[in-house]
Amino acid sequence: MPIFAHHVAVEILGREFSPHTPLEHICTFGGIALIAALACYGGFAVCRDLAERMRARRQVRP
Repeated sequence: MPIFAHHVAVEILGREFSPHTPLEHICTFGGIALIAALACYGGFAVCRDLAERMRARRQVRP
């Protein structure tokens, strides 16, 4: 279950990290949520820009 994967210690910059306190959990999940949101927005922006580029190419050609 990926939701419980944060209970497995990970190595970050050579140090082991595993959240224990509520604040550490909030910071960890907040960071993961930020990364996920930025990745989703990036995917949306790529699709939006590609669609706009394809639409512009169709209008230029006779």
